[in-house]
Amino acid sequence: MNCINTFFTYTSISKTVQIVKQILTNSRLANICKNSQKSDLVLIGAAMFITFYSLSDYFRVKTSRLNLPPTVAYSLPFFGHNLYLMFMPSKFLDWCNNEYGEIYNLILQGKMMTITSGKLGEETLKADSEYLSIDQGIVRDVLHLDYVFDLNILDISLTANPAVAKMLIPNYRMPLYVSGIQYGLKNACHTLLQKKITIVQNPSHFFQKFIAYASIPSLVGDEFALNVEVVESFANFTGDIIKNVPLFMVVPKILHKFILPYVQSSKYHERVMLKHVAPIIHKRREEMRRAKQIGREHGLTANFLQGLIEYETIDQNGIKTQLSPEQLSESVLLVAFASVHTTSMNLGFCIYWLIARPDLLARFIEEIERILPGDTPVSNTALTKMKFLNNFTREVLRQGSDKLANGKKAMRDFTFSNGYQVPKNGYVASTFRQMNFGSNSTRESVDEMDPDMSLNKTSITPARDFVSFGAGKHLCPGRFFAVQEIQMALVHLFKNYDVKTVSGKRPQPVWYVAGYMVTNCEDPLVFTLKK
Repeated sequence: MNCINTFFTYTSISKTVQIVKQILTNSRLANICKNSQKSDLVLIGAAMFITFYSLSDYFRVKTSRLNLPPTVAYSLPFFGHNLYLMFMPSKFLDWCNNEYGEIYNLILQGKMMTITSGKLGEETLKADSEYLSIDQGIVRDVLHLDYVFDLNILDISLTANPAVAKMLIPNYRMPLYVSGIQYGLKNACHTLLQKKITIVQNPSHFFQKFIAYASIPSLVGDEFALNVEVVESFANFTGDIIKNVPLFMVVPKILHKFILPYVQSSKYHERVMLKHVAPIIHKRREEMRRAKQIGREHGLTANFLQGLIEYETIDQNGIKTQLSPEQLSESVLLVAFASVHTTSMNLGFCIYWLIARPDLLARFIEEIERILPGDTPVSNTALTKMKFLNNFTREVLRQGSDKLANGKKAMRDFTFSNGYQVPKNGYVASTFRQMNFGSNSTRESVDEMDPDMSLNKTSITPARDFVSFGAGKHLCPGRFFAVQEIQMALVHLFKNYDVKTVSGKRPQPVWYVAGYMVTNCEDPLVFTLKK
């Protein structure tokens, strides 16, 4: 018990209780608990267990000789700061920022995490991966893609995919992808919205499949556009990874090996890709070989898969090698995850915002009818003229940011410009929503959402008040394709369908897991085909 008492000596329990009472009445707390998502309640219970598991890590930090940031007071016994984030995240984080400045420590899920905002948040986002690694912090320690892929494949893919993205889907090439996305959107609607009236009971899964159909022609090729197995795997792989995250978060890593056989379904997706994608890779490489023999260009479409096929790695001896069809098939799953997850989530945010705000929907419909009347096809030029759509998309991307995001792992002791340090293996997160809006409480209600505040700044260009895609050299290289796909999907859907909630009630467009991680609204939707 002495260890537990030492762990929570930031303030007396009685003082903590007084603070909680000042902010939340008993009826308010009961109402929050009643309306909490299942994952929230799981995290509350698990936090107690993780606290005991993480005591050694806590004492290692407390005895460090580094110049550590201040730890926020009023940490609760067993729960750390989790309950504050769960029940009053905006007020709590804004209070922390006001009291402690741009850097401080919180105890979350039993771990000490350094939180940054403002200029120090920008430093976090821009830091070299050899110092602060999102690969180690998110890809391996949160998503645990290292459980899914061979480590060699994972390392290569995390290098190859961004490089190919920068080469094949930069902003100036976006006009080349309009027809492919449009083809995919028509396939999505034909397959998923066949009836005059379609009720969608599981919106997140629907949007994942919708974006999978929309993405596949441009990213991996027309050969797979109507391949149901590939599309399903493309969409479901993302969901299978995401649904495991809460479990991995609450179960100590030492026990993960015991639960892996019961949660992973990656082998199925690998078999699908080997069955359908590998033969196409063999076929394309044979065409490339023949073209090279006769001294001609192969003429194959320069999509993302083709870029990976042509991608070369260089070993320590300077020898160039290409990925095998088997390796490329696995890499396609990483392409699927990168292209489907955030794109489908933000498309969902957009649709729920338009339903929740009829005034914004009316402006969007007016812009569609004015710039794309009748059967006028979507073009890149038309999209650039749609100023409301641009401002709306930018606002949604800002609104849909995690309150604590982009968790990075310190690969060595790291020092910020103000002298504060994070120890090796420590975690650093940034207050994305606070950085986007100045505070978490700014424009937080549904009625305060205001696209006009973007002032026609493009929804693909980062800024100090727009860090949703990251910052510096770590900017998301796929943002150009993702934004164009979201905007084209919105135009296509609202030009052809009326979209409402099944209940007819106003939805809350953005939800949070544990108070700070964004997730989609899951209110069932009804799509009604327009005449």
